[in-house]
Amino acid sequence: MQAKTIVGIIAIIIGLLILIFPFAGTFTIGFLVGVAFIMLGAFFIVAGGSVWGIAPYTEDVSVWSGIAFIIIGILAIIVGFILVFNLFLFDLLVGIYLYLFGILIIIMGIVRLFQDGFNKGSAVLSIILGIITIILGYFALLGPEFVAIIIGIALIVDGFCIAIGE
Repeated sequence: MQAKTIVGIIAIIIGLLILIFPFAGTFTIGFLVGVAFIMLGAFFIVAGGSVWGIAPYTEDVSVWSGIAFIIIGILAIIVGFILVFNLFLFDLLVGIYLYLFGILIIIMGIVRLFQDGFNKGSAVLSIILGIITIILGYFALLGPEFVAIIIGIALIVDGFCIAIGE
């Protein structure tokens, strides 16, 4: 069995588990995203600290970028701890993300409608997908069970695409 087929099957299984246990699935994903933010924040602080030679990170950065890295790292750690301990903030962030992503897809579709060289059908499809994404964002803001349904279905579809894709 190829590695991508195994990854696809794992994605399908996780998607089904999230659909079967929506609150536990949403809590687990929110917790993991929070931990990822904490680790990312720690990395940014280490990268920013390398400017003053207090960290083993070796990339050459300026003092201002080092300060920016430290500020972003502190903010990422704060957001990570909030996500770890607050389930509903994750739902809010998913909803806001879907709203913003949907708006950007609609804007992209409208721009492509008026550009030469682009297929008008794909531009209209982009607008329709943007509207669907905004509707999903609305449902994500209604509660964690809707976020679980969105994530579960996305994992199942992605799992099938990964497993049978070439």
